[in-house]
Amino acid sequence: MIGFPSRRARRDLPVGQDRSASFLPWVVALMVYVAALAGTGLVVLGDTFDAAERSLAETETLQVPADVSQARLQTILALLRQTRGVVSVHLLEPAETARLLRPWLGASVALDHLPVPRLIDLRVDPYGATDFTVLRQHLASVAPQAKLDDHRSWLAEVGAAAHRVERMLAALIAAVLLLIALSAMFAARVFVAAHRPALELLVLLGAADRDIVRPLAMRSLRLGLLAAGVGSVAAVVTIVALSEAGVFIALAAPIKGAGLSDWRLWVVPAAIVPVTGLLAMASARVTMLRRLAEMP
Repeated sequence: MIGFPSRRARRDLPVGQDRSASFLPWVVALMVYVAALAGTGLVVLGDTFDAAERSLAETETLQVPADVSQARLQTILALLRQTRGVVSVHLLEPAETARLLRPWLGASVALDHLPVPRLIDLRVDPYGATDFTVLRQHLASVAPQAKLDDHRSWLAEVGAAAHRVERMLAALIAAVLLLIALSAMFAARVFVAAHRPALELLVLLGAADRDIVRPLAMRSLRLGLLAAGVGSVAAVVTIVALSEAGVFIALAAPIKGAGLSDWRLWVVPAAIVPVTGLLAMASARVTMLRRLAEMP
C-alpha cells in the first residue's frame, strides 16, 4: 500500500469541508437552551425547598377561638412558654391579624364584626424535640377548639413533589445530552454516506483512520461549542428576564430569592458548553471510526 504522504496532506484532507450536518448547530443550540434552563431549575428548586423547610421547621401557628376569655388566653401563653423547644411566643394584635387577612378579604371588609381567631406565632427549635402530641393535649384541656398548625405533614408532601420534579429535570438533562450525542452520530453517518467513495480511496491509499477522523471530530467540537454557547447565552437571558418578571407578577420568584449573584446560576449554563462540545466530538469520532472499520 502507498503510505500517507505528509502532515501537510493530512491538513488538506477534503473530509473537513463537508456541510452535510449544517443543521446540527441549530438543533444543539435548542437542546442546550433546554438543558441549561433545566439545570438552573434544579438549583432554584433545591434552594427554594431548603429555604421553605428551614423556615417552616422553625415556625408554628396556634389559632385560638375569638371568644376565648382573657384568662384562658394568658394560660395558653404561659403553657406555650413553658413547653420544651419553644423559643418565643408572640400573640398577634388584631391589627396585625387584619394586615394578614387583608389580601384575602380585601380592605372593605370590617374584621371587627367577624369571628376572627386570635393567632399566636411560635418559634420553635427544630432540634429541640418538641412533643406536639403532648402540647395538643394540654391545649385541649385549656381551650378545646384551639388549633395548632403543624407544617410537617404538608412540608413532607411538598418535599415529595419537589423531589419528583427534580428527578424529572435530571431525566430531561440526561435526555438532552443523549440527543446531542445522537445528533452528532447522525451527522457523522450522513457525512460518511455522502463521501464514501473518497473515504474508501483514502483508506486504500493507506491513510490512518485517526487522520481521516480528526477533521470531522474537530469540526464537531467547534460546532458543538458554538451552538452550546448560543444556547447558553439564550438561557442566561431567559433567567435574567424571569427574575425581573417575578417582581411584576408578584410571584415568590425563586431566582430572585437565590439572587442573580449566586455563582451556581451562571456555572450551570457555562459548564454545559464544554460538555456539549466534547460530547459532540466524541460521538462523531466513535461513529466515524466504526464506519471506517466496516470499509474494505
